[in-house]
Amino acid sequence: MLATPGQLLVNEALPPELRDYSRTLGQDEINSLLGQLAREHPERYREVCWRLVQLGRNAAFDEGSTITLNDLVPVVDKRPLLDMVRKQERAILADRRLTQEQKDEAIEILYGEATKRLTDETYSNALANNNPFAIQAKYKARGNKNQLGAMLTSPGTYTDSSGKIVPIFIGSSYAEGLKPHEYWAAGYGARLGVVSTKLGTQKGGYLSKMMNAAAIDQVVTEDDCGTTNGIPVPVDDNDSVGSVLQEDVAGFKAGTVITKKVLDAIRDSGEDEIVVRSPITCGCKNGLCKKCVGIRETGRFPDIGYNVGVNAASALGEQIAQNALNTKHSGKRNDLGAYVGFDALKNLTTVPKAYDVKASVAPADGTVADIEDAPQGGKYVVMDDDSGSRVYVPPALEVSVKPGDRLEAGDAVSSGLVSPADVVAYKGVGEGRRYFTDSFTKTFRNSKYGVNRRNVEVLSRALVNNVRVENPDSEGDALPGDVLRYSAWAAGYKPRDGATSVSVDKAMGQYLEAPALHYTIGTRVTPSVAKRLKRHGIKDIPVNSTAPGVVPYMVSAVESPAYSGDWMARLGTSYLKDRLLEDVQHGAHSELHSTNPIPSLAKGVELGRDISTKGEY
Repeated sequence: MLATPGQLLVNEALPPELRDYSRTLGQDEINSLLGQLAREHPERYREVCWRLVQLGRNAAFDEGSTITLNDLVPVVDKRPLLDMVRKQERAILADRRLTQEQKDEAIEILYGEATKRLTDETYSNALANNNPFAIQAKYKARGNKNQLGAMLTSPGTYTDSSGKIVPIFIGSSYAEGLKPHEYWAAGYGARLGVVSTKLGTQKGGYLSKMMNAAAIDQVVTEDDCGTTNGIPVPVDDNDSVGSVLQEDVAGFKAGTVITKKVLDAIRDSGEDEIVVRSPITCGCKNGLCKKCVGIRETGRFPDIGYNVGVNAASALGEQIAQNALNTKHSGKRNDLGAYVGFDALKNLTTVPKAYDVKASVAPADGTVADIEDAPQGGKYVVMDDDSGSRVYVPPALEVSVKPGDRLEAGDAVSSGLVSPADVVAYKGVGEGRRYFTDSFTKTFRNSKYGVNRRNVEVLSRALVNNVRVENPDSEGDALPGDVLRYSAWAAGYKPRDGATSVSVDKAMGQYLEAPALHYTIGTRVTPSVAKRLKRHGIKDIPVNSTAPGVVPYMVSAVESPAYSGDWMARLGTSYLKDRLLEDVQHGAHSELHSTNPIPSLAKGVELGRDISTKGEY
């Protein structure tokens, strides 16, 4: 077998079973290799990393990279495309049938498509010519394909400080040099980048701090909660590696730890969806169990007491901080399509009542009767539900439904980013957790930053874990308006009078009396819920014709820690004065032995002492 000197040197630093003389090591491959090394040889991780660092340092010093002026020569003939862009731009601006808003939108689409085409062609042509800049981008050693396109062909467009596109398509590359008006347009992005460098760590750090505070009590407390529920995930999602199967599939029994080989075998069997154990569906009253957390970065199940919440939130927070900082690297060039970046992540975690791209949702089940123009601009989606709802869609968003469409409460009727709080309110805690996980993970990936879905599941469990009391008669000492932790409330929940077990089809419109799949107690059974339950072989479910005495309720990551019920733990949250007054009024208590570390750290009476001595102080 032939191998390069570099392959020989790298493999010499690795344990024998991890050596491979045919692979090419880019950033993704190195990350995967280091992860495998940490799982299988944790005692050698430090030594191997040091040896690899030394190899890289010596190679950079002794060999370096050869860059010539020829590597900056354009690899794409962009003139026909630029002529087409200018021609269509003039046609759009001259079209009197379009409003200014519609013209702006059409030009954004035109610019976006042109930029993508130039970027893709530049990347593929440069790779074909073995351009060193393209090779660096391919293996993620330095830069990316967008930066390569800007350097060799065209950066396309820029946004100003308010996020709007500067209406100038940049025809020159950085290598060619920008024309004065192009340089002026680019200056908006450059200025924003400089400001973002100063504020990026502040914003990213603040959001990271909120997530850590919200997830701080997600501690491993049990070996196995015994739940029979799990979340359905696509079989091609490699983040399921390390999770525990909840349903038999493709010859693998429930309880099997998913490895890459297991996942490949399930995929080869033709299955497209599996059900796995997850923090989202963990049945622990407090904290999480090992089996629902799954195999972690150590290659084994976490120990009792392991704070998986802080671990997951820190991993996500690091990426968010880097995302905020990297605004200066992209100059905020427009990336049309998916919702990306810090603001989208912040909206998902802080759930503000209103934000620029918040999607409008149906308030009840029903059929779309009509779409009407709103006098203030935008549209009204008219429903034929019992109350004749009229859902307003702002001018900045597009209506995504048409007359005759059948909707369920909480379904989006417009473009935009649906608030997780709306999903929780209309579809329940369980579906809210699933939506938050999917949306947060997708936003991360669309922003081109690494994320493991299982970390987001832990954060989702922490953030979407509240119910608000509406009927005090069914909730003991709780008062109307009190907010309870769903996990603790559900652990003590007993089926009410009138509860019965019926087939999924006969349960339509009724409320779950016990969790099923990822759906939680109190979820109203709708056609979409029934369809998913039946898909995974669930035939009978316990239901009640009336809703329980609580309603699902999601609060901001800022407020979430305040509902821990422990007054000392709440001292680490925001709005301290209000919290203290509430705790005095309610006669709140603090538990030294809880999943939140603040009381034990504050009191410090057992630090360094055997736990058997508790109570002797």
